[in-house]
Amino acid sequence: MNYLLPAVIFFFVLQASNEQKITRLTACLTGRGPKLRIDCRYQNVTNNPLKYEFKLKRNKEPEIILSTINLNFFTDKYHNRATICTARGLVQLHIERFNASDVGLYYCTLNIPNDLTVNQTAKISVQKDKLETCGGTSIFSLCTPWPLLLPLFLPILQAGVSLC
Repeated sequence: MNYLLPAVIFFFVLQASNEQKITRLTACLTGRGPKLRIDCRYQNVTNNPLKYEFKLKRNKEPEIILSTINLNFFTDKYHNRATICTARGLVQLHIERFNASDVGLYYCTLNIPNDLTVNQTAKISVQKDKLETCGGTSIFSLCTPWPLLLPLFLPILQAGVSLC
C-alpha cells in the first residue's frame, strides 16, 4: 500500500490551516498634516523575509505607491511622502500631507518568498471625510526614531542610580 499520498495530503492540509494571511486592514489619520496610516496586519507563521506592496486605485488601473515585490518600485507622486514601518505581524504605510487626491481603494499585498502560501491581498476604501483619528500614540510606538528618545532618558542616566 502506498503511504506517500496520504502523507502528502496531510502535509498540505496542515500547511493550509496554518498559512500566512492578512487578518486586518485599517486606515486612520494621525498627526499634523494630516498623515494617513494604513495598518496591514497579518498572521506570521514563518521567519522567511516578507515582501509587500501598497497600491491605490482611484478611477483607472491601480498605481503602486511602494513595493518590495516589484524591485523596490515607488510612484513619483509618493516618493517623498510615503514611508513604511514593519514589525512582526504588521506592515504600516504612512502618507504625509494626505489630501483629496489620495482617496480611493488601497490594496495591501504580502508575499513571503520560499513559502507555500500565494500572495495575500486585502483592500480598504479610504474617504477623507470618513476617516477616524488613530488611537493614542506612545513614545515607544513602532516608528519612533530611538535617537530622539535619548534626551528623555538622559537625565535618568546622568543621575545614576545608587543602591547604597
